[in-house]
Amino acid sequence: MLTTILLVDDDLDDQYIFNNALKVVDKSIVLSIAKDGVFAFERLKVFKPDLIFLDMNMPRMNGMEFLTKIKAITPYNQIPVIVYSTHATSIERGKVTALGARACIEKPVLFEDTVDTLRNAISSYASDTGKPS
Repeated sequence: MLTTILLVDDDLDDQYIFNNALKVVDKSIVLSIAKDGVFAFERLKVFKPDLIFLDMNMPRMNGMEFLTKIKAITPYNQIPVIVYSTHATSIERGKVTALGARACIEKPVLFEDTVDTLRNAISSYASDTGKPS
């Protein structure tokens, strides 16, 4: 069962929307937020998420750098990562998938679409792992 998510995103509005949409999808899921890849690695020292949602454009350590680094470190490399970004080109989508991201999802504009996107991502996580959602 999915119980914890780490959101790595520097945009406060996107954090707020993600948090509220997640509460609509499943209030029992614990969300932790890091504002960039550097803070995400600090957070991983004390918080082991079931799933990571990762923005691409952030200061200090961007999404591509974080994904490259996390997939090279055991046991962090076993945590599924979904790239969740405002805009990703087909080239970037290919790169993040090759680096080990489970998916690359474009951030929805509307709140209702964010709820649907998170519901689908969590459902996909559950079906991929065989765990109930």
